[in-house]
Amino acid sequence: MTYEPAPPRYRAETDGPVHHLTVADARGEAMGYLWANDEDDAAGWCLRPAGDRAGINEGLEWSARLAAAKARGLVPTAALAELARGSDPRRVSHVVPGSLAAAPSLAALKELARVVTEADDRRLLAQLDRGNADAWRELREAFTALTDEDRDVRWSEGGQRPDGTRQMGYPLHSERLRRLVGALAAVGAVTPAYLWQDNPPPAVPAGGRLGPADAVRAATAVVRGERFGDGTIAQAAGNGLLDAVAESLCAWYEAVTGGPEAAS
Repeated sequence: MTYEPAPPRYRAETDGPVHHLTVADARGEAMGYLWANDEDDAAGWCLRPAGDRAGINEGLEWSARLAAAKARGLVPTAALAELARGSDPRRVSHVVPGSLAAAPSLAALKELARVVTEADDRRLLAQLDRGNADAWRELREAFTALTDEDRDVRWSEGGQRPDGTRQMGYPLHSERLRRLVGALAAVGAVTPAYLWQDNPPPAVPAGGRLGPADAVRAATAVVRGERFGDGTIAQAAGNGLLDAVAESLCAWYEAVTGGPEAAS
């Protein structure tokens, strides 16, 4: 059996300054950045974690184009220039004309990519099903019914089973807590539009209050995170984050629909 050598690729890291281009979607919202550093023969795609899932797939496409440029012997900044010239605004993503800029480091560019914009907030709020009055009523009732006992989630006992296997402990969510979690999903607050795995875990805000878009982010991270590791719902119920999420979303809905909290 013969093995083909791996195709040449630009380095994925650099400690030096980088030139970068903004890549946007059809709405003009930034999805990520193409970056390059000639001294280290480095180039790559920097995803905006605050953006949506389309940035992941498009990043793979742009990375493939960078790999093709490397195979033809282009230096990184020349590859960026070529991609900018050949960009088509009618495609799913395109290079924003005139967006070439410089950052002091790749780390600085990654920090820029983490900046949350008003467009990011609007996109998440658009995921909420404001027309489903029954789901919102259920969320309010489930939140109101939640007790301190529900918030203090207990765990099952782990240990060795009679057949010799080991059983890990798992959280014992009450029926009322499960009802609240289900209501969050029903109103659209648990959404694939938020890249929760690429963002820091949500925290209880100072004063215990969340903006509605941050409530969607937190709800998504908590509920989807439970599928990958037990305990995220229990932690959010115990530290007040779940309360802050539900309160923020209920207040938002009542405000946009002219409910009682809109007049308060």
